[in-house]
Amino acid sequence: MIYSKIALSTVLLLLMALTCTGQIFDRELRDQKERTQKEFLKFITEIGSKITDSTLTKEQQNALFNPIVAYAHKEHADLTRLRKKYLKKIQAPPSVLNTFIFDSEPPAELSKMLETPQFTTVTLLQCYRPLEIGRLISGIIQPVIYQQSNTGTNEATIAYTFGNQVFAKQLKEDIWQIWLVNRLYMLRFNLDLQTMVIHNSEYTLPNKAEYLRLQFPFVIQKTANELEKLYQEMDEIRWNSYSSTGIQQVSPQDWQDTIDKRLSAFYLKNQPRFIKVQNEILKDIEKGNDLDANWQELHLSSDENIQLTQTLKNNMLQPDETAQQLFSFSNSIIPFNQDIEEIGKNAMSGFLHYIVGHEKDQVWKIRSVGYSIAFEYTWDLKQGRFSEIKIFKRQS
Repeated sequence: MIYSKIALSTVLLLLMALTCTGQIFDRELRDQKERTQKEFLKFITEIGSKITDSTLTKEQQNALFNPIVAYAHKEHADLTRLRKKYLKKIQAPPSVLNTFIFDSEPPAELSKMLETPQFTTVTLLQCYRPLEIGRLISGIIQPVIYQQSNTGTNEATIAYTFGNQVFAKQLKEDIWQIWLVNRLYMLRFNLDLQTMVIHNSEYTLPNKAEYLRLQFPFVIQKTANELEKLYQEMDEIRWNSYSSTGIQQVSPQDWQDTIDKRLSAFYLKNQPRFIKVQNEILKDIEKGNDLDANWQELHLSSDENIQLTQTLKNNMLQPDETAQQLFSFSNSIIPFNQDIEEIGKNAMSGFLHYIVGHEKDQVWKIRSVGYSIAFEYTWDLKQGRFSEIKIFKRQS
């Protein structure tokens, strides 16, 4: 493994949680993501069970990652150009945030892990935009933040439910300081685009009185295309749904239900915009063939089927969102929730998406394929509805 067993487990699970005027979406970004996902899927398939083989020495474990590190080095120029393009678009942190004291930093072992080029190269390989990078690094450090501050379960939900904002400041040619701000705490760190290592990580502890009093507003960033614009408008709804008094009166599920209702209302008001983006993305996706005999469909109970359908919201914009939501749901049911290592491999490989049927009147049939799990569904864009959802498991 790269640094330790704990480090690899963290990487695998965090990659599961990794969620685009003039043009509809960024095709350069889409193409790079697809190339890298194909490489990850090939890599994970080839090394198989070796990735979690505890009998291997640290040197042997590190060597397993040589092929994907070599791919990252081969793609380095394109990856750096793409990341830098998005970093330059992001605003610097507002001056009011600079007045806050970042009073904590990760323990030495965690900082060392983030300063290990092999670890960060692999961990951040599928992160291109500042928000993706910020979320992943925050996810690695967040358990320490909560532990240091004795943050309770409900409080911990705040950062996820109400979203994040990200800012970036260029310190040197290839050194950028990235800030991630949520309704609970702030985190900042330096990223070296040449080595992808993380330095000088520091954060505020959750619920600092002076930070909460600030009631920091949502900052509108310049967007390059309609996909990014829609995402930002939905992020603004999440952020503005927070109320320091309101969250004390209802449960975290009520917070999420309120946001879901507001996002659904936003979708209905802007449905033509959603359909235009969805169609443009879907018509660019490769056509796929049937799954081979190694894949078997999982048959769910009636209750599970209802829950599965409710998982998919009408404001989703692209298949990767759908796959991640279905993946998250699958990890709560048998047989998928019984093997954390299998979950990790699927999280690391990501999903490749294929069109397996395009019926008339803006109805698409889509398949998303991961390492050992696949999903198939019909997406009716005009109705904003998903149906005929199927889950497949690859037999070992």
